[in-house]
This record gives sequence, structure tokens and C-alpha cells, in this order.
Amino acid sequence: MLPIKQLMVIILISTVGGCGVEKSQTQMKAELLETDRAFAAWSVEHGAAEAFRHFLAPDAMELSPRSEPVYGRETIYQEMLNAGEDYILAWDPQDGDVAASGDLGWTWGRYTFSFQDADGIDRVNYGKYLNIWKKQPDGTWRVVVDMGNQSPAPKTVS
Repeated sequence: MLPIKQLMVIILISTVGGCGVEKSQTQMKAELLETDRAFAAWSVEHGAAEAFRHFLAPDAMELSPRSEPVYGRETIYQEMLNAGEDYILAWDPQDGDVAASGDLGWTWGRYTFSFQDADGIDRVNYGKYLNIWKKQPDGTWRVVVDMGNQSPAPKTVS
């Protein structure tokens, strides 16, 4: 049986080591959420198509409602360009997490899709999204799966 002092040292080292892993996990999650916020800012500043081209992995897949999956960053980019650029896609990450391995993660949030309809009336659609992210060999996070769907307008507080 181990003397009490050795046992206490082992417990202390195990506890401190465990905290380091948790802190690292917290840091990875914060980094991923910050990357998603940068992705959202890029969309507002440069347009959604350019943002997706910049933040998607080359082999990304998009799962849009009422359509078949779209494969490949460049194909997704071209489809977004073909849909027109007279809209604003903005989003706000709500939460996410990173696998203990540090190479996969997810984020979800709420988005707004603002545009003018055929009559020139300003419209806004609301929705939520889920992105699956993969850390690339160069250390950057890139979206490998993008999916979203519409939601009702947010409730207003009266």
C-alpha cells in the first residue's frame, strides 16, 4: 500500500492534469465559436457566397431544405452565385463543442436572410443552422457539413 503522502501527490497530479484537459477543451470550443463568428462577419461584409468559399472545406457538403445535397466548396459557391447576390445572410452562433480529439466540432445558431421581393418590399426569413467543422492540416477550422432550416420570426417582448 502507498504511503499517504505519495497517494496525495498522485491525486493532486491527476486532478491538475484533468483540469488542464478541460481548460484545453474550453479553449478549443471558444476558438471554434470565434471562427464561426468570423464566418458570419465575412458573410455580411463580403457576401454569403464569398464567405462560404472562404470557410468551407474543399470537400464540404451542403444540406439545404427541399433539395438534394450539394457536394464540394466550388459547386456550393457557384450555386450561391447563380441564386443572385442581392440578399444578406447573417447569423449568430449560439453554442458548439469540439471533440476531445480536437479535430471535429459543431456550432449552431440562428440566421436571418434579408432580401427584397419582386415588388421591392423588404423581407426577412428566419432560421437556424448546424455546421460540422473539421480542423484542417494547416490548423484552421473549415465547415465540412452545412445545414439549416427556417424558423418562425423571433417573439418580441412587449
